[in-house]
Amino acid sequence: MNYEKAFFFAAGIVVGAGAVCFVRSKAGKKVAVAIASKGLELKDCVASMAERVKETVDDVVAEAKYVNEQKAN
Repeated sequence: MNYEKAFFFAAGIVVGAGAVCFVRSKAGKKVAVAIASKGLELKDCVASMAERVKETVDDVVAEAKYVNEQKAN
């Protein structure tokens, strides 16, 4: 039997149980809410940035199409 895998499995169970106990506590719940809040802020920031990049790419593609149309005429 590979003791290293068994050790990591057992350590994962212990860490998971500790995390559950921590999140159930008042302080742990505050920390979890703060982390989730920051995660949502990051998601909104990334979505906003992605939208701006998409708009820029759309503008470049539209200009390229216009240039190609002018060359064809």
